[in-house]
Amino acid sequence: YSIFIYQVMRISIQLLIRIYPLPNNTKMKKHFLLILFLLLATVVEANPVKQMLERFQKGLSNRFKIEIRSSSDQGDYFELYGGGRKVTVRANNYVSAAFGINWYLKYYCHAHVSFCEDRLPDLPVDLPQVKERHETVLSDNFYMNYCTFSYTTAFWDWKRWEREIDLMALSGINMPMAMVGAEVVWRNTLLKFGYTLPEVKEFLCGPAYFGWLLMGNLENIGGPLPDEWFKEQTVLQKKILARMREYGMKPVFQGFFGMVPSSLKEKYPEAHLVEQGLWNSLQRPPVLDPADPLFEQMARVWYTEYEKLYGKADLFGGDLFHEGGKTGGIDVTDAARRVQTAMKQYNPDATWVIQAWLGNPKKELLAGLDRKHTLIVDLAAEFWDNWRKRKGFDGFPWLWSHISNYGANIGLHGRLDAIATGPIDGRKDPEASPSMKGTSSTPEGIEVNPVVFDLLNEMRWRSEYLDIDTWLKEYSVRRYGAEDENLKKAWIIFHRTAYGTYSGHRRPSESVFCAPPSLKRDKITASAWSQCRIFYDPDLFAQGVGLFLQSADHLKQTSTYQYDAVDFVRQYLADLGREAYYNLVDAYRAKDTKQFDYWSERFLQLIKDQNELLSTHECFFVGRWLDMARSKSKQPELQDLYEYNARMLIGTWTETLSPVRDYAHKEWGGLLKDYYLPRWTNYIAYLKGTLEGRSLTVPNSFQVEKAWINAHNKYVLETGVDPVETAKRMYRKYHI
Repeated sequence: YSIFIYQVMRISIQLLIRIYPLPNNTKMKKHFLLILFLLLATVVEANPVKQMLERFQKGLSNRFKIEIRSSSDQGDYFELYGGGRKVTVRANNYVSAAFGINWYLKYYCHAHVSFCEDRLPDLPVDLPQVKERHETVLSDNFYMNYCTFSYTTAFWDWKRWEREIDLMALSGINMPMAMVGAEVVWRNTLLKFGYTLPEVKEFLCGPAYFGWLLMGNLENIGGPLPDEWFKEQTVLQKKILARMREYGMKPVFQGFFGMVPSSLKEKYPEAHLVEQGLWNSLQRPPVLDPADPLFEQMARVWYTEYEKLYGKADLFGGDLFHEGGKTGGIDVTDAARRVQTAMKQYNPDATWVIQAWLGNPKKELLAGLDRKHTLIVDLAAEFWDNWRKRKGFDGFPWLWSHISNYGANIGLHGRLDAIATGPIDGRKDPEASPSMKGTSSTPEGIEVNPVVFDLLNEMRWRSEYLDIDTWLKEYSVRRYGAEDENLKKAWIIFHRTAYGTYSGHRRPSESVFCAPPSLKRDKITASAWSQCRIFYDPDLFAQGVGLFLQSADHLKQTSTYQYDAVDFVRQYLADLGREAYYNLVDAYRAKDTKQFDYWSERFLQLIKDQNELLSTHECFFVGRWLDMARSKSKQPELQDLYEYNARMLIGTWTETLSPVRDYAHKEWGGLLKDYYLPRWTNYIAYLKGTLEGRSLTVPNSFQVEKAWINAHNKYVLETGVDPVETAKRMYRKYHI
C-alpha cells in the first residue's frame, strides 16, 4: 500500500512540475523542491507501524526500515536482516511487519511489551545483526471474547484502546473483535421498527453488560443508557476501526442472528418468536425465527445501519442457541442457512464467525452453512480439544483458541504445555489440518498472565514443537532485562506449578478469600463452575517465589518485575489462605476452640496482608477500575450509574441473588478490605459463637454486599510505597 501511495505521489509531483514550471529564482526553486520532498517523505513514512513505534518510544521508528511486499504464495511472512544503525523488516502486510519487529525486539534486544507493563530499553547504537525469514500457512489470529468487552474494556477510553491495538499488531493479531458501539446499531435498528428511544433503552443494558446482551443471555440490566453514551461510543468505535484498518486488520462486527427484545412480541404479535427461557436466573431475550418474514427485514436494516455507522465489514459474530438456548422446534439447518444468507445478501464476501462452545455449533446447524463463508473459533481448545474430537469440524474452517481466563479473575493460570503443543497438533493432524486457518486468544478478561498471550501469539508462526523450559528462560531475560539464573529457575518452577497443565484444571484456581463463606472445605468456590483447590505443590511454588525475590535488589525499579513480584506473592498468600481455611474448618468440626482461634486469626490476617500488598500497585487496585467507570462522563449522576455497573459486575453481578454472584471476583486492594473481609469476619464470629454454645443465625452477607455496590466511596492508591519491598516483607513474614 505504501509503495502504491509513493508511486501515486511521485507521478503527481511530476505532473505538477509540468503544469507549474519551477521558478527561475534558485533560492525559491530549492524551497519548492524541499517542500515537495518533505511532502513525499511524509506520505511514504506515514505508515501505522512507524507511528506505533514512536508511541512506544520516541525515535524507535528510525531504527527500522519497513518494506511491504506481497508474497508469491499469498501466505504471511516477515524477513529481518541487517543491523548496525537500522534493521530492515520486509513483510507482506503491516501486521506481519509489526510482529517481525516484536520478534526482533524480543529475541535480539531482550525487550518485552505487554498489557501487564513493558520493558523497552533504549536500543544500542549498533543493533545486533540478523538474517531470518519466518512464514506461516495459517492466515488468521483472532482476538477477544464477548465477555472481554464487559470484564475488561467496558470503560476504556481511546488512549487505552490505541495501546491495545498497537499491542495487537505487535502480537500478530489480524482478526480482532470490534464490538464497541454495537448498542448504537441496536438503537438505530429498533427505531425503524416502531420503538421509541425510551423503549430501546428498556431493552439495552448498562455498559458493563453488553457482552451478554450480544450473546443473547440477558437484556435490561444496569441501565438505562444516557443519550451521551451512544454518541461517545460511536466516536470511539470509529477511531478503533480506523486504526485497525490502517494496520490491515479485519474487524469482526456483530451479526444479526435473530436475537430480539422480549417486547418485540407487543410490536409484532404475529411474529414467530422462540422463547429462550432463563440464563442464570435472568430473562433471556427471544430469538426471531429466521423463517419469519420479519427476520429478513430486520437483518437488512441491521446491516445497513451498521455500515452507515462504521463502514463495511466481511466478518460477523453471533451465536444461535448460546449456552442453553432453545430451538423451539424450528428447523435449525434452515435457520442457520437463512442467518448466513442475510449476511451474504448484505455482503457476498461475508463470513459468519461462530464459537465452538458447550456442544455448539451442532452438526445440524453446520449442515445449513456454506463452508467458504464460515469460520469456527474452537474456544478452550487448550482444555477440550473439540477440533480433534470433531475431526477439524468436518472440514469447516476453524481456529485453535485458548480462553485461559474466566471472569477476569486474578489468578496465575495458563496451561502452557497445552498452548505450546495444541496448535502444532492441529497443523499435523491429517483430518483437522486441511481446514485449520489459524490461532486465537479468547479470554473473558485480559491484563493478567502476560506469559500466556506471549506464547500463544508465537504459535501461528511455529510449525514445530518448542521446549517450554528453554522458551521460559528466554522469556525471563526479556521480561526483566537480566541474565539471572534465579529468575530462570523460578520460571521453571512456575511452569511446574501454577502454569502447569493438569487434568481437570480448566479454570484458574480461585482464592478462597473471595469465596462466599461456608464450611464446604474441599468444595468451596468463589464462583460457580470453578474450584478453590490448587493442582500443584504449594511448597514448590513458594520456593519459586523465593528465588524470584532474590533478584529484587537490582530489579525493583523495573516495572515488569514490580508487577510480577506483586502477582507471585499474591498467589503465595492466596495459597496460604487455602491452608488456613482448611484448618479452621477442621478445627471447627473437631470443636477444637484453641486451633480454631489460631487458624481463624491467621486467615483474617492473610486477607489484610493481601489487601496491603495489592494496594501498592495500580493494576491490582479496585480504584483503577472504578475511576475508569466514572471517567466515562462528566455528569455526576451518570458517573454514579457507570460506577454502579462497575461495582455490581465484580461483586454480586446481578441485583438479586443469582448463580453468577462473585463470578467476576477480584483479589484487588480495597475490595478485599471492604467487600470480602467483612463477610469472612462476620462468618467466623458466627462460627466462634456456635462453638461457645450460642444459638445464632448464619450471617447473610448479600445485603452488605449490595450496600457496597451502591456506595461511592473513593479509593486512592497510596503513593510512595514500594511494591517490591512490600512483596518481600509479606513473603518473609510467612515463609519461615
